[in-house]
Amino acid sequence: MRKLLKNRKAVSPVIATVLMMLITMAGMTVLFAFVSSYSENYKAGIGSSVMESIIIEDVSFNSTSTAHYNSNQTKIWVYNVGTVDAKITAVYLYDLALTNGSSTFNFDIPVKVGEHVPITVQNPSVWESGTTYDFMINTLRGSKFEAKYTAP
Repeated sequence: MRKLLKNRKAVSPVIATVLMMLITMAGMTVLFAFVSSYSENYKAGIGSSVMESIIIEDVSFNSTSTAHYNSNQTKIWVYNVGTVDAKITAVYLYDLALTNGSSTFNFDIPVKVGEHVPITVQNPSVWESGTTYDFMINTLRGSKFEAKYTAP
């Protein structure tokens, strides 16, 4: 019995309880900070970008002038399949920003939920038949949607 009382290498129950409470409080503090930051971002509209979803449906490559299209304009058809309305702010071909026919690179095209919208952009050059091009669309909330299309 004396041998058992002399060997005191374990933590006492009081200290163990205090340590468990400190660990629990630290974990709850970190969780609270994350949730409050997330809710502030969501209220500001940043969190709603996860509900935003746009599909690039089709790209009409125009390399010659026809009765309906100007030779240096291309139409990109987009479809909003998300749960919130979106606003397209920029269109890129690879890393090159495309213009909308004027000298500006900024688009301001609203796309409501379930709506199909054409975006007219200026061709940076003549499309090469059989070449795959990477298009990217940016929205006001910061979402980026990409699609690859091959020129006919």
